[in-house]
Amino acid sequence: MLTINSPISLSMAEDLAADYDVLVEEEQEVELDFGEKFDLEIEDKAADLKERPPVITIMGHVDHGKTSLLDAIRTTNVVEGEAGGITQKIGAYQVVKDGKRITFIDTPGHEAFTDMRARGAQVTDIAILVVAADDGVMPQTVEAISHAKVAKVPIIVAVNKIDKPEANPMKVKQELMEHGIVSSEWGGDVEFVEVSAKKKINLDGLLDTILITAEILELKGNIKKRAKGVVLESRLDPKIGPIADILVQEGTLKIGDVIVAGEVQGKVKALLNDKGERVNNATVSQPVEVIGFNNVPDAGDTMYVIQNEQHAKRIVEEVRKERKIQETTKKTISLESLSDQFKHEDLKELNLILRADSKGSVDALRDSLLKLSNDEVAVSIIQAASGAITESDVKLAEAAGAIIIGYNVRPTTKALKEAEISKVEIRTSGIIYHITEDIEKALAGMLEPEYKEEYLGRIEIKKVFKVSKVGNIAGCVVIDGKVKNDSNIRILRDNVVIYEGKLASLKRFKDDVKEVVAGQECGLGVENFNDIKDGDVVEAFEMVEVKRTLK
Repeated sequence: MLTINSPISLSMAEDLAADYDVLVEEEQEVELDFGEKFDLEIEDKAADLKERPPVITIMGHVDHGKTSLLDAIRTTNVVEGEAGGITQKIGAYQVVKDGKRITFIDTPGHEAFTDMRARGAQVTDIAILVVAADDGVMPQTVEAISHAKVAKVPIIVAVNKIDKPEANPMKVKQELMEHGIVSSEWGGDVEFVEVSAKKKINLDGLLDTILITAEILELKGNIKKRAKGVVLESRLDPKIGPIADILVQEGTLKIGDVIVAGEVQGKVKALLNDKGERVNNATVSQPVEVIGFNNVPDAGDTMYVIQNEQHAKRIVEEVRKERKIQETTKKTISLESLSDQFKHEDLKELNLILRADSKGSVDALRDSLLKLSNDEVAVSIIQAASGAITESDVKLAEAAGAIIIGYNVRPTTKALKEAEISKVEIRTSGIIYHITEDIEKALAGMLEPEYKEEYLGRIEIKKVFKVSKVGNIAGCVVIDGKVKNDSNIRILRDNVVIYEGKLASLKRFKDDVKEVVAGQECGLGVENFNDIKDGDVVEAFEMVEVKRTLK
């Protein structure tokens, strides 16, 4: 039930306004992130920006060796001399190669791109795509590629299990090329590294490739400013209290710093590095366990260091209020809402995620939809695969602003629940034509509008009056048709157009009116034109939008 303070949708406002003859204009929302809104972002000086460690996420199909590769890199690095023993699990860890640090995010790959990005957090610099040399490209491999592309994160392919007799790295390259991942050896821009996590083969080669890629990306950070980071994981320890695993992204986090993350605040009581050692501070790209929050923050929330506890409290209260408003006003990602959005923005790609009952159906559906693209608008297939619509599909759709299309398949229970929470539209049908028809209508709504001139009527100027502070007002009679108070007009003198513009006013006697019809007298004023004369003829017209189609 709505109360006097409840937010309402644009369509509801337009319905109400129509009853009172009022025009509703939608104000284009300028979304500020947390830091901009509360003036927490501090501009960096070029001299303060120094090289920082790259942050890496490992992705790939189940059983292709993601966890094994992480463990192999971690344990090998310990054996090679880094003190402190094997890394404890705090959501991320660092290794050292040739004196340079590399940070690995130790979370399920997709979460680094979907859950985090849904909250506005960009965590990863480089994605390592693990593909088993004996198995090749699998459904989750394709899914991982889609997530990385949506996040605009560069990919390095780790071809794992090359120690196996049936390993076929060439097959992996060929299959990945079909999904737009082309090896640099074949003229593409993706580095492929052949490794074996089990036998610890060529792990140094992979680390070298990461460092070279990071050097090309020119990753820099400023350790002198107040810290900013992202919550990777969080939990409630019965003895210690709330604990958050934070990846520091800017500045230096220190003991005693006042911090906020989403709807929680605190003061840093203790910092533990990825080896479980207590430290006094943590700098850019360093993962650290933070103790001191008054509650458990959400994964994906951005952490900021604040001047004092009073300011932190005010920010947390504002964030809490804002999130409640966002929950009630969050727009559904649907064909209708996106089509309407395209009218206001320079956004001309419709993002889709496709699911079908077989690979053949996927290909047929993809081909049918891609054919709808033209020079003005385009269908962009973020991901296409066979099988049921999954929770991961919904998270990807939310991150990419995409619609999910299902042909002869249904969403899982978890996917339905996630779609309801995320307000992502899932459209399913057993007829390809119905799907293409829906998408065609949505694309047509994205086209730049065309207008045609529609004649309204003609007015003859009988007498021109000069009114102080107003200018010339013309006394007229409508010869045929009608004239509206917001009409476009042309003024003709001896059948020559001397002015084209809009009416400034329309009156009958002393009253402002909306329109005057044939045979009636009226007075009118003209925008930005004061040379109107007796005997001039005014043509009134309006520009009417013509519904466009793709064909």
